[in-house]
Amino acid sequence: MLLTLLSPSILLKQTSSTKLCAANSDSPKSLVVASGHDAYSNVSPPLLPPELIEAIIDEVGSHGDTRTLRSCSLVASTFVFRAQSHIFKTVDLDKEQPRKRNHERFHRLLASNPRLGMHVRNIRIGDDAEDEYGERGGGRFDMGGGKSWITQSKTIRHTLGSLPRLQSFSLTFNSEWTNWETDIPSSTRQALERVFSLNTLRAVSLEFVTAFPANLLKSLLANLSFVGLSCVEIGSGNSLRLPEQIHASPKSLYLRGTSPDTIQVVTQALTASSSASTLKKLAITPTFESGFGNAIAQLMQEAGPDIEEFEWLPSIHFCSSVGSIDISVIQRLQSLKFVVSFRRTHAHGPFPEAIRLLSQLYQAQRADTSRPDHLERITIECHCLRTMDAKTLKAEWHAIDKVLGRPGVFKALKELKIELPTSTSSTELIHGFMLAFQDALPMTQEKGVMISVKSKTVVDERFLADGFGTL
Repeated sequence: MLLTLLSPSILLKQTSSTKLCAANSDSPKSLVVASGHDAYSNVSPPLLPPELIEAIIDEVGSHGDTRTLRSCSLVASTFVFRAQSHIFKTVDLDKEQPRKRNHERFHRLLASNPRLGMHVRNIRIGDDAEDEYGERGGGRFDMGGGKSWITQSKTIRHTLGSLPRLQSFSLTFNSEWTNWETDIPSSTRQALERVFSLNTLRAVSLEFVTAFPANLLKSLLANLSFVGLSCVEIGSGNSLRLPEQIHASPKSLYLRGTSPDTIQVVTQALTASSSASTLKKLAITPTFESGFGNAIAQLMQEAGPDIEEFEWLPSIHFCSSVGSIDISVIQRLQSLKFVVSFRRTHAHGPFPEAIRLLSQLYQAQRADTSRPDHLERITIECHCLRTMDAKTLKAEWHAIDKVLGRPGVFKALKELKIELPTSTSSTELIHGFMLAFQDALPMTQEKGVMISVKSKTVVDERFLADGFGTL
């Protein structure tokens, strides 16, 4: 009740007869709330405790209300530090174009006020995309002929050096790929490696990097809780060795378009870790490279006995196969997620690989009735919906219903979530799907599984891995 009465939105709407001012400009310990008539009287005005001010600002910060936070920072000196700690907690330089200009603005801000870097916990840095001509090339019609602004920047190393308390770091190069050893200046590489060695760092996401040093990747896997690799190729070169301080082996690992050689290095790093922590979540977007399935199968066999969440996230544009991957080796699986596409180019329908993975669990449970059954949640993310009536939709989903609804298996299953991203299906198709989906899975419903169908807004289609908060 007190927080409601003293919320910043109310404090900022005080009339001219009431003003907020610092009791002592040299001390952030208290705030004077004085009326226009009594501000300079001999009567001591009441004080707002600093703990209450912090609680109010933290409440606004928890809702991500940046506009109000900025207003709070202008109210009084006692508001500034706490408000800025929320405003600058997450800095996304990969969100708006041109990204090079966004970085330059942020760099100038840090140069003028270095203490702001102490507030930054999460940062995401991205290259300008190939089609953003005029920023990366020589002329207006240079469609991607220019080089990465990140590799050419003279200031990015200073920006990174001003962020000593980072917890998560995301770095995305453009789709032309960037060679770690030859394309990135040594000073920038050293700045990146200093970020990787921060004791506060817990999560790293990398995209479109070749010749990434194997020992550097192993150090990240040994020290971080989350690692996301999208199109990252391992090189033979060595990099600056990081301190042998083991925080935790990764609890969450996302591999998208990653080569078999890179996956083998990941497996070696995970199995060699002396940390008591183990891999809990594994998300895979497969490639068509020979040996990919075998590399993932080996990773799951050797480094994933305690995996609780598994996500199979293939491209929605191409058919893919799980190959030799067998999720039945995961004994403690609690959550399972599939991405499926209803594109007409998928001749065998959207579900062959999802059914194949589910059948692996089904067969394992049938073969060993004493096998633990922990699977509680299944999520199916559906893309590129097609128009169909309820009867046709029910027929298409019958294979899923048949696997999940069989008696004696999937007894721990409590929830089945159907997600419909708005980025790949129109509002009309999503609405029609929701209407037609009623009673599409009768056998699964009969087992008491809660089925939900919801639309999902995807605001950023560039590489964005779970675990990065608002990044």
